[in-house]
Amino acid sequence: MNNSSATRSPNVHAGAIDKLVSFGRKKDGVVSIEAALLFPMMILLLLGTIDVTHAISLKRKVAVAASAVVDLTTQESANVTAGELDAFILAADAILKPISSTDIKVDLISYERDGSTVKERWSHSRGGCGGAPSSMTGSALNDLTQEENDIVIATVCVTFQPLVGYINGGGSWEIEESVAQRPRNGLTLECSNC
Repeated sequence: MNNSSATRSPNVHAGAIDKLVSFGRKKDGVVSIEAALLFPMMILLLLGTIDVTHAISLKRKVAVAASAVVDLTTQESANVTAGELDAFILAADAILKPISSTDIKVDLISYERDGSTVKERWSHSRGGCGGAPSSMTGSALNDLTQEENDIVIATVCVTFQPLVGYINGGGSWEIEESVAQRPRNGLTLECSNC
């Protein structure tokens, strides 16, 4: 009789060990748990990639728009009117479509040399980006007007709202580009009623 109880004991322990080993080998719910942990990270990565791509594309479009506005302005002969400048600003609207024209801000500023200093000759704005950037003032303007020529600076800015920022309540930021050119048909460019 003792033999039967002795023989059952190893089988009971072996069965318990087999069940523990079997439990350790089961992976049924692991994929679900991993997916639940990784899915939000993957969505943020996707939205972040979309935001970076959109921001780079928008930055390039803003640079092209600023270049087009200043190029159209500096092609004028000796005098330009505020109405013509408004028409040139419409080029920025066309380049930055589908962004609404009310969200596109443009500054046009012309500087002239007055002896040894450079001062603003005229300015025209729609919405206002805050004027010329600090990198295009002071000594930079002094260097650009050495030949007694005017310099025209166009600044275009657009507010960018990233998807990730929109979802989590984060802020937006301004994408801004400035381009400077000399008048093409003379040294100076006057503006009537600016």
